[in-house]
Amino acid sequence: MRERARFNNAIPANVISPDAPGYEQGRFGTWPSAIERYERDMIAYKPDMVVYAYGLNDSRCGHAVESFIGAYRRIVHRTREALPDALIVLVGPYWNLQYDAETWATPKYRNWIFGKFDRAGDDLVTAYNREIAALTDEVGGLFVDVYAMLEGAPWLINADACHFNDVGQTIIGHRVFCEVATRCSFLATKSRTIEEKLHLTTRNTGGTEALAEVVNNCRKSEGWAA
Repeated sequence: MRERARFNNAIPANVISPDAPGYEQGRFGTWPSAIERYERDMIAYKPDMVVYAYGLNDSRCGHAVESFIGAYRRIVHRTREALPDALIVLVGPYWNLQYDAETWATPKYRNWIFGKFDRAGDDLVTAYNREIAALTDEVGGLFVDVYAMLEGAPWLINADACHFNDVGQTIIGHRVFCEVATRCSFLATKSRTIEEKLHLTTRNTGGTEALAEVVNNCRKSEGWAA
């Protein structure tokens, strides 16, 4: 099986559209926004699997739900139109300390400068999460909810109170992989091919059905009574 190329065109601090309050034309990160670049940075590659992960930055700068999901819907539906056979994966927004309004109001964080990305509270981001899940259903895609898994675990976030550390990143990656793997049989093709070629069964791998036979053989080899 020929290995396919993988492309990562994510941009730190990126937002979904120019309507996001934190968007600033010419400022790398927020610009170009997703809706300004997805044709070039995603569809043009004609991928078998598409992964979009938006919501964190838009919610942190207070982008209204209707506007955010409207832009996201345009992107995702156009992606489905251009790539009818691709698996579309939408990863929901990550949990962030900023969503804990009480913690965010403490002097430790009030002294930090976040500019327009300073909206506290979780009402907006949880609304995003629900809407993204529904949007995924519209295009027959796969939604990955990472918010609930990360919520209340600040030790997974770096000292900047925003980006996840190596453990946090690993957990997020594993969650996405597990969601994809349990719904995409092609990921097991290599393992199943090996199984068939080597004629592997529970009898020659020590599986549950072979337990009694394996134990008896071990006892005999040690001179024990069966």
